Amino acid sequence: MPTDHFDYPAAIEYLYGQINYERTAESKPYAFRLRRMLDLLEMLALRGVAGEDLPVVHIAGTKGKGSTATMVAAMLTASGIRTGLYTSPHLVDLEERFVVDGQCAPKPEVASLVAAVREAAQCLASSDAGPPTFFELTTAVALLHFKRRDCQAVVLEVGLGGRLDSTNVCVPAVTAITSIGLDHQHILGNTLGEIAFQKAGIIKPTVPVVSGLSSGEAAEVIDRVAHDRGAPLVKVGTDFDYRAQPIAGAWGARFDLISKNASIRDRREWTLPLDGTHQGHNAAIACTIMDLLQQSGTATSLDAQANGMAGVKCVGRIERFAMPDGGEVILDTSHNIDSIHALCNCIDQRAGGRTITILFGTSRDKDHVPMLKRLCETADRLILTRYHGNPRYRETAELLAALPPGQTAMIQECPETALAVARQDGQPSKDHLIVVCGSFFLAAEVRPLLAALG
Repeated sequence: MPTDHFDYPAAIEYLYGQINYERTAESKPYAFRLRRMLDLLEMLALRGVAGEDLPVVHIAGTKGKGSTATMVAAMLTASGIRTGLYTSPHLVDLEERFVVDGQCAPKPEVASLVAAVREAAQCLASSDAGPPTFFELTTAVALLHFKRRDCQAVVLEVGLGGRLDSTNVCVPAVTAITSIGLDHQHILGNTLGEIAFQKAGIIKPTVPVVSGLSSGEAAEVIDRVAHDRGAPLVKVGTDFDYRAQPIAGAWGARFDLISKNASIRDRREWTLPLDGTHQGHNAAIACTIMDLLQQSGTATSLDAQANGMAGVKCVGRIERFAMPDGGEVILDTSHNIDSIHALCNCIDQRAGGRTITILFGTSRDKDHVPMLKRLCETADRLILTRYHGNPRYRETAELLAALPPGQTAMIQECPETALAVARQDGQPSKDHLIVVCGSFFLAAEVRPLLAALG
């Protein structure tokens, strides 16, 4: 298809066609090779955008990396620095992955970007490394977008792991690892130490790294890798700490960063609009990243940072929707036991005596048993459902069979029907809280429904 006729639907079709290719047996040996991504960057003249000519922040972690990346980008933008933010996955539209100063790339621009990347990718397709993967293509699209928009800083969220992730071709000014938990074990390893080693692959020689882990097996791995590579290490609990106190009568928190290191500045009584104590942890890492950037020449004031933090929005992270009948629905992308714990702890604090109905659906590669156990401790009623736009869903019958002894749940195969049933359960709306969680894919299908209702 000629580039001048490469519209947005064609761009989406091309990218998702690459996912279908990756699922075939012959393509499996091609996954997770940085050489192919480096070649793609060279063809697109993007090495400078990946960190040679401007500051790049590179963030990995089992949970919290997306929120932390969004916070850093918001603080840089509020400081007058044109900032590109690359996160994944998207919820509804692909362009959510490609953000400059809080604005997603327009659809016509996405089509133009994909056309340019496609042309370069076709030149690589016949090489020994094989054609680029979907995530490599979207990473290249993001960096090309940031180049065209003349970004002055870039924040990159790791897609999966770190060591062999396509974002790991960058030359960062600062790296960060927010957390380590059991997720994607079939790719990253079965122990926290093995997973930590993969995520610690983003640590570069002499480049400062912020660790959100204070102790334990995973923290020891990160400490060792940082030491071996001569990367200055700044750790929660050792170099900084934090407090996040819920705001009475409102969502969000008052946030304090407590410095234990002369290179880190205190923050007191900042407004954090995202709910949950885990967001205090993410905010502390984000602020520490800003101070390390300051040391490398990217100066920002605390006032500008505070303004940026106060305006942070993270779609699908304990996102609240007010219903016309006075009810409230919370949408969250939590999809592993650590993020489910964080969500439930927040709901337990915020329920205020309301009846809680939880809609849950997840993917086959997720450990659903502990997630269900924790959800049953919070929910008054549980509705099991699944998403329909991706074949990775776990069957609702499997979820039902995995419930703790004595627990019951309703099955609704359609998320829209599940939401309708949850809203019409006979409870007065103001006394009822509905929570949707378990998967990015489920959140992607439910969010447009909630937006239309609200």
